[in-house]
Amino acid sequence: MEDTLKPWLARLFKNRLALFLALLAIQSLFFVTNTANSLLREPDDGVELKIAFIDNHLTPGGIWLIPYVIGFFFAALIPWWAAHNMPIKLYRQFILSMALAALFSYAVYILFPTYVVKPTASDVPGRDIFSQLLRLVYETDNAYSTHNAAPSQHVFYAVINMCFVIRFRPSPRVFWTWTTLAALITASALLTRQHHSPDLITGYIVAIGAYWAGLRLGEWVTDRLDDEFHPALAPARRLLLRRRTIRADSI
Repeated sequence: MEDTLKPWLARLFKNRLALFLALLAIQSLFFVTNTANSLLREPDDGVELKIAFIDNHLTPGGIWLIPYVIGFFFAALIPWWAAHNMPIKLYRQFILSMALAALFSYAVYILFPTYVVKPTASDVPGRDIFSQLLRLVYETDNAYSTHNAAPSQHVFYAVINMCFVIRFRPSPRVFWTWTTLAALITASALLTRQHHSPDLITGYIVAIGAYWAGLRLGEWVTDRLDDEFHPALAPARRLLLRRRTIRADSI
């Protein structure tokens, strides 16, 4: 059944490291779209989505930078961890869900631009290090770009991470750990005032759609490759075995 996929696609989907690097490249396109919006659009081009009775009454809190930064790094670190631990079918589904969500968001950012009018540095209360860092974030963001607001990538990456880790290890401890973590990352996008509440809502919608699309597409790919139950080596083990083979051949 492998011949139903293009040879280069078959090689890509059989190689965990290649899939991870492909996702990383797709995620990096965020900076391309952000730069394009900052150069080609005025700061208020598009629509500012907000629920006024919520978003107009939130005080930015520097402490929320902690889960916000965690969410940023987990968008790449959890797929890397999954490359070494998840079964090949589930890993393909995971990568495809993340990639589909990201690609869909870029289309929205370009075709239906939304922006956030963020607070100024003087709006951040407190003198602790997190408050100072949040002021720096505002100064940098306001000088760079205010677009790429809805859907929130922080939200859909956090929710997709949560769904697949729970699917991989369905236990109460894993469930509560990851739902709490996803909730904190989601809240941080709002309480750092990096996003408005509609950005979070659309992020959840994209996450749900991409999750189910990734499950179906990953199953379709695995059926075509017919390797769901074949042992698939994680990247680190594959490299280790390759080194051992090279050493054995040189003796």
